[in-house]
Amino acid sequence: MTDQNFAGTPPCQDYSAQHFSGVTVSLHQLFYINFQTTKQPLIVGKTFTDCLIQGPAVLLVTNDVLFDSCNMGAMGDDPRNLILLPMSTQGVVGPIAVQNSRFTRCDFMGVGYTGPDTFIDNLLQVLEANSGRPQPNA
Repeated sequence: MTDQNFAGTPPCQDYSAQHFSGVTVSLHQLFYINFQTTKQPLIVGKTFTDCLIQGPAVLLVTNDVLFDSCNMGAMGDDPRNLILLPMSTQGVVGPIAVQNSRFTRCDFMGVGYTGPDTFIDNLLQVLEANSGRPQPNA
């Protein structure tokens, strides 16, 4: 996928899956189903390939999350509009936390990102260098 694909991607039918491929994934629905089954406010160990990832949402990127050849959803001339900085070192309230997951060739729509300083710094560098489209293994 070289451009965002807002139409034509079928909706996800099974939010309890570990691997999602070629479907539209609502982050709200994924979080809700995951919380109902695990009782944890954290999405862990999921793989997304060629998916449309829909917000509105903010992803809290924690340990071992990889974005490979994804369109992060930058709109306009300033990719920094995708990044929200945590104001506390104690944690954040509200974002959907993701850990040990992989996104490959996914398009993101209406999604912002937050996380540790190292993640934010790396994402910002990649977004600015590639106009919102990270290169492989960014």
